[in-house]
Amino acid sequence: MKMQTRKLLSSVTFILIACLLLTACAEKQLEELIEQQDEETTETAEELVQPEEPVVALPGLPEDVAGYTQWLKLNADPIPPAPGGDPHNGTKNVYVNKTREDIAPNGEQQFPYPDGSIVVKEANRPGKDYVGLIAIMRKKAGVDPNHNDWEFIEYVRNAPDAEFSVIAKDGVCWGCHARVEDIDYVFTELD
Repeated sequence: MKMQTRKLLSSVTFILIACLLLTACAEKQLEELIEQQDEETTETAEELVQPEEPVVALPGLPEDVAGYTQWLKLNADPIPPAPGGDPHNGTKNVYVNKTREDIAPNGEQQFPYPDGSIVVKEANRPGKDYVGLIAIMRKKAGVDPNHNDWEFIEYVRNAPDAEFSVIAKDGVCWGCHARVEDIDYVFTELD
């Protein structure tokens, strides 16, 4: 009987030691997991605390076009100056404040553009390394039914740190853009 009691005590002692070891390992793993989560939370909190750079319009341009280069770009490659010149003389890129899904829901561009669309064409004048021209089209319901409710305005500047100023509006632009009335007055289609 003493032998059985010793074996039983030995087994119980072994089980208790094993439980203590497992508990110690589990506690250590739990501490490591909590420490790791704390580090991730701290990193996430630091990311949230850092303020984003405010998006501001180029000097002289309206605020509704601030950050336009982050919008959907219609052309895949920069558009070179037209042979013989063009009113937006320079190498151009064209952006719209809509998503690809908004203007090409089935992969093919739909016309007309939705109300609230803003199209921005920027141009670097020949021999210049800065944007010297900004042409903006704004689609506003009821503003000009004869021209699919587009407002047109064009700005220029002569130096990279200069303020843009208006050089043309609406009527000056309509004659040229009427040639592409079938694609809602916008020359550049989505690539």
